[in-house]
Amino acid sequence: MPNLRDRSKQHVVRRGIGAASVAFLAASLGACGTISEQSAASAFIAPGKFQIYSCQDVDDRVMTLRTRQIELEQLMARASQGAGGEFINTVAYRSEYLQTRGELAELKQASADKQCAVDSKFSSGRAVF
Repeated sequence: MPNLRDRSKQHVVRRGIGAASVAFLAASLGACGTISEQSAASAFIAPGKFQIYSCQDVDDRVMTLRTRQIELEQLMARASQGAGGEFINTVAYRSEYLQTRGELAELKQASADKQCAVDSKFSSGRAVF
């Protein structure tokens, strides 16, 4: 039969392991908050995804994504007014919002690489390859 001293040592060891586990979990979750929005947005998009698009396709996709970005911003603003709104934003809207921002950045890069004339009245609508 184990004596009282052995039981107290086991209890101390278990408490130490529990405290270390909690500290490790807190540190791990704390690191998640240090990711910048820009790096999170670019993490969702493959580089060069839109290089095969023509200038007209790039412009069409940009317009669609800008509309969706505005919708998401409005939904996030509306949700943040209520209780638990930030949680709802994180769970429901944040990943799509970051993906949209990442795609817009990648489309901007593709447009610059192709030398597309964005919003120009002198544009012929042709892509330069």
